[in-house]
Amino acid sequence: MNAWSKEFTPPEFVGYSEPEEIQQRMMSELPEGIDDMPGGFPYDFTMPTAIEKSELIQFHMARTLMLMFPMWAWDDWLDLHAAAEGIERRQAGYASGKIDVTGDPGTIIPKGTIFCTEATDASPALEYSSDESMAIPDDGTVEILVTAVEPGKESNTNANTIKFLLNNIKGVSSVKNSEAITGGTDIESDESLRQRIEEKCTQEGVSYIGNDADYIRWAKEVVGVGDCIVDATWNGPGTVKLIIVDSNGSPANEKLIQDVYDHIVSPNDRSQRLLPTGSAELTIVPATIKNVSYTCTGLVYDETTDIPTIISAFKNLVLQEYSESKFDGVLIYNQIRPLITDIPGVSDFDTFLINGSEENIVLDKGEYPATENVDFS
Repeated sequence: MNAWSKEFTPPEFVGYSEPEEIQQRMMSELPEGIDDMPGGFPYDFTMPTAIEKSELIQFHMARTLMLMFPMWAWDDWLDLHAAAEGIERRQAGYASGKIDVTGDPGTIIPKGTIFCTEATDASPALEYSSDESMAIPDDGTVEILVTAVEPGKESNTNANTIKFLLNNIKGVSSVKNSEAITGGTDIESDESLRQRIEEKCTQEGVSYIGNDADYIRWAKEVVGVGDCIVDATWNGPGTVKLIIVDSNGSPANEKLIQDVYDHIVSPNDRSQRLLPTGSAELTIVPATIKNVSYTCTGLVYDETTDIPTIISAFKNLVLQEYSESKFDGVLIYNQIRPLITDIPGVSDFDTFLINGSEENIVLDKGEYPATENVDFS
């Protein structure tokens, strides 16, 4: 088994650390003639110490051992392991898009103007700031680039949901986003960061010559990138196409595409350029999403779990298969089916279907799978 996929097993000495065992060893070290019976002064006063020592060994020492290795560390401690490999956790990304502003020609929309969605009882209004100052042209409508005020997945919003100005501007009659505002992503999870550390550690040798692994690594260093498909020499020698999905599993938006390009090409600072000299042309495009649905019947599971928990665990497990599918363009049925019984608490099931069948899902070039529906019972 790959060391990165092993569960943490505490060392043997942790198994000999129950309070009663520790106290018994302490009592055995008492000088001869000292009362060691329950209820006696030495017995009663050593038990609190034994309890504290047991917790120190079983909980704190075991957790400390886990933090020493990237396959089991978490939070800031995992960040330290990442830093040792030259990797940084991707921070939350800001959603971005375009808003149409209609009004009197010549009206100025200053940079930093705040547009917002409607607040509801369930959620506050989402706010977006204009990236530049623009004037409404003679036809009465100007398209303005905006970026969410707050980062995160929650800053994404559907088309036609941004309808208001936070502060009215004289001469503006209406605002709306004709297209969805996308690209908002949450801070990188421990699981995603751990996977990037593993990829770095298990590569035969990190290069900067521009092989597929290099391009994938470079792309995934950018905030908001979830995965990358490499189409080498797609338009002849010296050409490379990168096909990007964001951290939400959605097609990359224009801003994320530009961010990836700037990170690899570094057009304003050649000293930071990652693109190899021989690769004269780099093209970056959003992926086309291939929706995938799963059905599982006859699940056998114990009292430690339930259907919603099983579905959530499955959705996380299948993401690794999505990432692997980019290399061969196939989502393999026999690799996804066993994931069901890898879920804690699940022991068996009757049938498992992907898009209604027991067949592999073949992906066209540039397609990336995304979970559309999971029906488990």
